[in-house]
Amino acid sequence: MERNIEKKFGYQVGMVAHLYHNLSNERLAHFDITVAQARVLYILVQHGPQTQVELQQQLYVKASTMTGIIDSLLSKSLIGKADSEQDKRAKIITVTDKGKELDQKIWEDMSDMEEKILAGFSKEELALFKFWLSKVKDNICKLNEGGE
Repeated sequence: MERNIEKKFGYQVGMVAHLYHNLSNERLAHFDITVAQARVLYILVQHGPQTQVELQQQLYVKASTMTGIIDSLLSKSLIGKADSEQDKRAKIITVTDKGKELDQKIWEDMSDMEEKILAGFSKEELALFKFWLSKVKDNICKLNEGGE
C-alpha cells in the first residue's frame, strides 16, 4: 500500500482548516477578537440569549475553554452574563449593542475573505462541496457518539 499523506482526506481537510483558521485569526486580530469569540457573537446575534452550556455545545469546546471565551468577551463589554430565572446554576449570555455592531463588521470582513477564498467555484460546486462537508461532519459526530 502506498503511503502518501497528501492523498489522505484528513490531511487535506486538516491543512485547509489550519490555513483558514490562521487567516481568520489574522483578520480578526484587527478587531481584537478570536475566531471562537466571533462565533459566540454570531450565535448570540442569530439565535438570541443562550446559556453558557448551550454555547459550549454549539462550539464543541470544553467548559473551561468556554469560560475563558466568555470572560474575554465580558471584559470587552461585548456580551452580558446573568443568572437564569429557571435555573440559578445556569448563566444566560446575551450580546450587547457594542457586540452586535462588532458582529456586523466581522460578518462583512469575513464574507469578503470567504468570497476571495472560494473564487472560481460555481454555485453548484459550492453547494455540493458544502453538502459533502456537512456529511463528513455528521459522520464524525456519529463516531464521537460511539456509532459505527
